[in-house]
Amino acid sequence: MAPIVSLIFTIACIYFVFTLVRPLDLNRFMPSQPGAAAALKVVLALALGFLLAEALLTMLDWARAMPGGLLKD
Repeated sequence: MAPIVSLIFTIACIYFVFTLVRPLDLNRFMPSQPGAAAALKVVLALALGFLLAEALLTMLDWARAMPGGLLKD
């Protein structure tokens, strides 16, 4: 797959995970450091978004690498 497509898809997955992580209240676990809780959300979104993108792109590559006979009826 083209690197630019992979990059755009990875950024989209990171943004998607960031929107999922945003409502989490990590200040309950770190009440004395609200800035660290916000930074933890960003790091968590980056890590999980990257893993999601890599998993989906890998599965797409696997599907594209299958022989044509497996995908036909």
